Amino acid sequence: MLSYSIQKVGSNFDTVEPQGPIDLAGMLRAIDEFPWCEQLRDWNEEQEGPLPALVLESEADQRQLWITALGEGLGQDFQLQSVATQTRKGLFGKSRQDRNVLVFDVFGRSALNQLCALFCEREFDALDHEAQRLARQAEDDED
Repeated sequence: MLSYSIQKVGSNFDTVEPQGPIDLAGMLRAIDEFPWCEQLRDWNEEQEGPLPALVLESEADQRQLWITALGEGLGQDFQLQSVATQTRKGLFGKSRQDRNVLVFDVFGRSALNQLCALFCEREFDALDHEAQRLARQAEDDED
């Protein structure tokens, strides 16, 4: 089951507001309906705390996709964080949680929709591959 949460300006970094179960169509609608302009305006005034975000989550797979709108032309450019948590055996057989986070920018709503579709279809290998490609592309563009 997929669910989503929101993080609004003024929240603590580790605080999200659960919104309940969701599917791809519902997530795309949530992205459209989220008050990005108002939230980013509030953040610009406060300049403190987390940026507003929507968080798509597959608890069974221990995966999250954090979505934040960027820029003045809201709805086209986004920053995403792909989060994967894995349990690994540590020393002496004790398990520990490893959390892998990849942050990357997405330019264009169709690319965001595609990444959300991969997440909702639990195509995590394809999602990770595309996220790494976008992160490398951004690094190459900076050079």
